[in-house]
Amino acid sequence: MRKGVLKDPEIADLFYKDDPEELFIGLHEIGHGSFGAVYFATNAHTSEVVAIKKMSYSGKQTHEKWQDILKEVKFLRQLKHPNTIEYKGCYLK
Repeated sequence: MRKGVLKDPEIADLFYKDDPEELFIGLHEIGHGSFGAVYFATNAHTSEVVAIKKMSYSGKQTHEKWQDILKEVKFLRQLKHPNTIEYKGCYLK
């Protein structure tokens, strides 16, 4: 990630500020791909069962990878169809 990139309100708005490790319990991996791993978890406050995709990004990787992550998050936010899962949010750690 480029220094100061989350100072851009449009980009900062893509990510929740809460700590996902405090919000979700019972995480266990159910799959993985090129961007990261997918986990089964339960929302500790609502008991809702969710799937969480942890994407790997250290901030020292290429600008292109950061752009790919932003593109995926923006796409998932717009995706609304009865045959797909509902996008709940994104956390950056």
